[in-house]
Amino acid sequence: MDKTVKWFEDVLGWYAGVEFRHDDGKAGYGCAMPFDGKLVHLGVRDFDGFLLLPGETPQSMIAMMIVKGIDKLYEYVRKNGWDKITEVGETHWCKKVCQVTTIDGCIIQFFEGD
Repeated sequence: MDKTVKWFEDVLGWYAGVEFRHDDGKAGYGCAMPFDGKLVHLGVRDFDGFLLLPGETPQSMIAMMIVKGIDKLYEYVRKNGWDKITEVGETHWCKKVCQVTTIDGCIIQFFEGD
């Protein structure tokens, strides 16, 4: 989970952290979200991200997220050295879409919304 948290911070620029650890130091759960986590803890904003739980990771799509500026997201991810991102393209339901494969092998699909 520590590697996953670091990936979300370094590659996507999100807030991520292990929120609970067991007595032996193993991660119990964490979260990753596309904004400063302090806003959630203060109650200023609802949680809008991922809960991270220990265990086997599904090797499948785990989320679809709306973004503004998908081309900038693509450039940011590539600039941070992550090449497991598809080029921005089109689908039958959306003009701009790309997929990022996380460090755990999960897929997050981003699409540009209004």
